[in-house]
Amino acid sequence: MTTDCFLKITSLQAEQVITSKSAYKEIQPGLVEHQIDIQFARVTTPSPVAIEWCIPLIDISGKWHPLIKSDRSLTSGWCEYVDSYATKGAPVFSLFSESGENRQTFALSDAINPIQMRVQVEEDTAEVKCEVILFEAPTEPLDHYSVTILIDTRAIPHYEALAQVSQWWEAMPLYKPAPVPAQAYDPVYSTWYSFHQELTEDAIESCCEWSQTMGCKTVIVDDGWQTDDSNKGYQFCGDWEIARSKFPNFSAHVERIQKLDMRYMLWFSVPYAGLESQAWKTFEDRTLPKPFDNAACLDPRYPQVRAYLIEFYRRAIQDWQLDGLKLDFVDQFTAEVTTESARETADMRSVPAAADRLLSDMMTQLQALNPEVLIEFRQNYIGPAMRKYGNILRANDCPNDALSNRVRTIDLRLLAGSTAVHSDMIMWNRNESPERAALQLWATLFSVPQISVKPEDISKQQDQMLRFYLKFWNSHRELLMHGNFKPSQPQYLYPVVKVESADATLVALYQNNHIVDVSKLRSRKLTVVNATESQRVVIDLGEQAQSYQVKACDCMGQPTANTQIIKQQTGLYSISMPASGVAELSPIDAHS
Repeated sequence: MTTDCFLKITSLQAEQVITSKSAYKEIQPGLVEHQIDIQFARVTTPSPVAIEWCIPLIDISGKWHPLIKSDRSLTSGWCEYVDSYATKGAPVFSLFSESGENRQTFALSDAINPIQMRVQVEEDTAEVKCEVILFEAPTEPLDHYSVTILIDTRAIPHYEALAQVSQWWEAMPLYKPAPVPAQAYDPVYSTWYSFHQELTEDAIESCCEWSQTMGCKTVIVDDGWQTDDSNKGYQFCGDWEIARSKFPNFSAHVERIQKLDMRYMLWFSVPYAGLESQAWKTFEDRTLPKPFDNAACLDPRYPQVRAYLIEFYRRAIQDWQLDGLKLDFVDQFTAEVTTESARETADMRSVPAAADRLLSDMMTQLQALNPEVLIEFRQNYIGPAMRKYGNILRANDCPNDALSNRVRTIDLRLLAGSTAVHSDMIMWNRNESPERAALQLWATLFSVPQISVKPEDISKQQDQMLRFYLKFWNSHRELLMHGNFKPSQPQYLYPVVKVESADATLVALYQNNHIVDVSKLRSRKLTVVNATESQRVVIDLGEQAQSYQVKACDCMGQPTANTQIIKQQTGLYSISMPASGVAELSPIDAHS
């Protein structure tokens, strides 16, 4: 390690005396680890400490972090800090060029404790100032703290820099990801948008029979199984008793679904104790200060709270023979100043650290019952700590919003590693054209689809379109989920996404009149998905003449009338293909 003068470390409260030192190690040119050690005068709950550095504002056009929305410009949220802790986001920030090349990506080794980050343009010096604030929220008492900051300035694609960060975290024992069973990559039928809380076992079983014929292998039964109320509130959460009016014999219902060769997952809102629940009466003095609507948020710093929650999940897997759980609203375990109970002593001070303990202990017990248990988490609780306790990460809710579903699933893929990324539930209006409805599906192509429509609520053409999509997705699953993933131009929300293997390439086009570059094609087979309303796709064949046979079909799998031949072409070439259609390009002998 070499003494580090690059980082400035400062206590933000003058009365807090700290001694700090920083050293760095170059892993390879442009990839550096900065080891920071902070010593306090005594064992204490630390006050905030800032770490900052500046880099020249050269060839930097955008920024990315796990909680960013559609505006990736340098001045979006200019003065705002981004929070990260165990159940929210991840401690990583990336700056990239107009071409999508990495200019600086930094990440912290501490993904459990509360950390604030800000990347801000300094107009007076034409620099970018990077700030990290430690100890902004209460943590466990300590006299010493160490953290490593990885800084990557290599001129590589932004997605490669973020993949490096994901691998860096994975190599740390503290963040060893949970095993991901193959079934985590099976298409899902979800009840949420199609039913909301209006659930009945007969209707669910009918939808499962239908969706299973299309290739869905898992059902997620969402909110509503635990209450007769249908007002979409959470006042009855926390007791987790089956609503017998909806499920007279729940175990028999689960068994019938599983006999269809489908797995059964069940929804829980982890922190909520509704104000009409027995859980609220039991734990009203052990809740976090900020309630959510008509529910309180349980405080995981208390051993009895953790034991109460874990016992429910353990019994659900064991008694009902469930295959997995959808654990929702975990980000409500917020990093904030807490209150203390007169009836029980909290054995931890930090809420994020307590949430980490709760979920770690839960996963240990559930895996003892079923080593292949499926656990789903949702944006924005998707960091390296969450990958310890779950094997499915789902895009945040965005009903009928193809753009958001596309961007959110791709953003998730950037850090997810081997953890399965699922789309938000997909739905559409029955009077929508099949081509426009198909855009909802194509938007989620690079994630596991979760379908949430009822067969009686869609048209015959939409049914045919959905069947074709799921057949296409399943046949390309290995390439889509495990190929070399290359999403381009993050500042423009990924208008073209490519995935490659040794013998196949698939390109999805999401923007009209955008050119698909196939000049450096490394595989024999090329699939082009036209996820637009245009009737053509323009490809760039490069300077070396190429010949292909082109077979196209529409969104329902119906072939177009003519097979196109590209013969000894260079440069730009326009392929005729239907909106929301697919084309397969096969190389041919130029002389045939």
